[in-house]
Amino acid sequence: MKKIILTSMALAFLGMTSSAAMASSDINVKKIFSKKCKMCHALDRKKVGPSFKDMNKDEAVLLKTITHGRKMMPKFKKKLSSDEIAAMVSFIQAQQSAK
Repeated sequence: MKKIILTSMALAFLGMTSSAAMASSDINVKKIFSKKCKMCHALDRKKVGPSFKDMNKDEAVLLKTITHGRKMMPKFKKKLSSDEIAAMVSFIQAQQSAK
């Protein structure tokens, strides 16, 4: 009985994580960048805000900054879903490692 419960929980967890991964693959981060970020940030040079390559590389810091804002940067907690924010963090980190 215990084995069945553990197996069921493991399968449920895998189902949740795979659906979250599928949801994030539907997110168009380039469109979000164009609409929400491009006016202040560039991929490789400073504008009003720092370029992506010069931003903090720590995932937790990026999540917090995008969600709650910082200095002149507005908070996006109510403008973007948590999946969209996580996708933007991944996009920023990918840009940082591409250089």
